This record gives sequence, structure tokens and C-alpha cells, in this order.
Amino acid sequence: MTLDQDQSHGDDERAREYSRLKDRITLLGTATSLLASSGFVFTGLAARVNRAMLPERHASLRQRLFYSATLSAVSSLASLPMSFYSGYRVEKKYGLSNQSPAAWVGDVVKAKAISLPIELSIVEGLYAALRRYPRSWWLVCAGAVVPLTAVFAQLFPVLIAPRFNTYEPLRDEALATRLRDLTNRAGVPVADVMQMDMSRRTSKANAFFAGIGRTKRIVLADTMLDTFTPEEIEGVVAHETAHQVHKDIWRFVALSGVFTLLTAGTVDLLARPLLRHLPYTSATRDLANPRSLPAIGVVLSIGSLLLSPLQLAYSRAIERKADRYAIELTGDPGSYANAMRKLGIQNVADPNPPRPITFLLHSHPPIAERIERAEEAEYRKVSGTG
Repeated sequence: MTLDQDQSHGDDERAREYSRLKDRITLLGTATSLLASSGFVFTGLAARVNRAMLPERHASLRQRLFYSATLSAVSSLASLPMSFYSGYRVEKKYGLSNQSPAAWVGDVVKAKAISLPIELSIVEGLYAALRRYPRSWWLVCAGAVVPLTAVFAQLFPVLIAPRFNTYEPLRDEALATRLRDLTNRAGVPVADVMQMDMSRRTSKANAFFAGIGRTKRIVLADTMLDTFTPEEIEGVVAHETAHQVHKDIWRFVALSGVFTLLTAGTVDLLARPLLRHLPYTSATRDLANPRSLPAIGVVLSIGSLLLSPLQLAYSRAIERKADRYAIELTGDPGSYANAMRKLGIQNVADPNPPRPITFLLHSHPPIAERIERAEEAEYRKVSGTG
């Protein structure tokens, strides 16, 4: 075995160890969360909390908001130890985190401060729909998700992302021009080519499009700029450009509406009889009563868990299509294969995870598969058979 082969084997082993540890933590966290929320409801503890915090009827807005915020905060605190282990301790162990414990906790607090008002607004919107449209509320909610998701995608790069990272125009003007030329060839003009200080938190690499319409921009992590060649960066950006050309963001917005329809329909189908036949679980028989929130949460979790493999399978199909487009746009499958290889090494991704894990957890095809497809395209190009 040569030195390069030995290094490659060591990288693959490290990636498998890291990825499979993270996958086990994810599966354990999902199971633990579902068991805890189910126990909260079916032991009657949720009913006791409901009686203590909410009147049987006509809870005020202040009471409802405090109740929802308390449940959200308790849930976040309960998951914090596992989140810290996975998001900080494991990342440190494998040399991926550049944060201190205090900085990690600060990010968690900041994220919760931003997400909590959104969570409370969603809950209030849900119960408003339940009260106004008791039989068709799930259709109303599914319809509302599409514009809300689109608005959030528009605002995220402008209002939220800068709270966590510093964005600035790409300093390498030649590379910025090259990437603009690439996206212009694809018919996707961008407002800016930016770089972000991802190295403040991690050594992982990333690049993405942010925003819709006039806010659309390319964002490159400084960790990628430090380790990838211009040709490799061009390949990664070409992949992200494919999502814009194929209107994938709108496909996912529409898909979120479909899955909201299915999960909300499942809640309507299952949570109503649950409350009617087992009122001790929530101290109410009425789905439109805010006391039903823990029961709705359990049914929602189960529905989302069952639908998740379908969402992930669709995502993997989209990513394969984007890979093919990127290779065609750049005409450089060799550099694309190298980019995928570097992403796998730098992000410590298992090159070939077990199929059940890919089915259950992964939104992208295995790195080994993506490299193999690019290398096949390179062979066809060189041999003139493609």
C-alpha cells in the first residue's frame, strides 16, 4: 500500500467512525424524543400541566403564549445534553469544531431566541385555523405553508444568517468573475458573490445559494476557499446553480405543502379520537383547545417520522440530477470528482454508508457514488465514448 493509499484508507476509516457515530446519535435522539413526548402525554403528566397552566376554556393570549413557550423551552432543555454531545463534543473529538463551549451555547441560545417567536406564531396560527375551520383546518394550514416558506427563504439570507456569520464580498475578484460567468451561462444571474467566516465555528466546507429573486447570491465558506482549487469551487457552485435552474427551491416549497397536508391530515385523523377516547392524556376532548398541543405534537412527530424517508428519497434524486447538470455545465468531470472527494474528506463524510442509514437519514447520495458518476463521465470524455 502506497503512502497516498494509506492516507486515503485512514481518511475513510475516520469518516466512517465519525459519520456512524453521528447517525447513531441522531437515531437515538429521535427515539428518545418520541418516547419522552409520548410518555408526557400517555402518563397523564401533560394533563396535569395543562390544568395548572391553562383554564379549561377561553385561555387568554398571554396564557397561551406562556404555555407554548414553556413547553418549547422544556423540550429544548431536555434535548440539550445530547445536542451538546453531538454538536460540540463529537465535533471537537474529530477536529471539526473551532468553538469554545461558551460560544456553542451562545449559538444555541441565539437560535432559540430567533426561532421561538416563529414557533409561537405557528402554534397560534394552527389554533386560529382549528377554531375558524374545525373540519378543514388541515387544508388551510397546508395552503399557508407554501407562501410562508417562500417568504422565509427570501428573508433568511438578509435577516437571520448574518446573525451567525459575517458575510462580505468575495475578495478573489477573478474567482468572483469566473463564478458570475458560470451562472450567467446557466441563465442564473446573481446579486453578489460572497464569502462567510465559517471557520469561526468549524473546519467543514460549504457553498450555497441564498435568497430568491433580487436577494439571490452565491456564498462560499472561507474553509472552502482555503482548500479547493478554482476549478473545484466552480464545480460545487455549478451543482448549486443546477438547483436554481431546475427551480428546486420551489419544488421543495411545494413539497413542504404536500407533506404538511399529509401530516396535518394525520393529526386530524388520529388526534381527534385520541382526545375523545383518552381525555386523561390532555384534560380536553377538543382538538381546538390549546391543551391539545402535546397530543398534537406526538402525532405530528410520528407522521413526520413516517414521511421522512420519502422526503429524503426525493432529495437524493434531486441531488443526483444536480450532479449531472454540474458536470455538463463545467465540462470538467475530473475536477467535480476531486471536489466531491475533498468535501468528503474535509466534512468527514462516510463515503459509502449502509443503505438503511442512507434511506432513513441522508438527503444526499453517498459521496462514493457521486465520485464514481463523475469519474465515469471523465472516462467517457477522455475516451470519446460519451
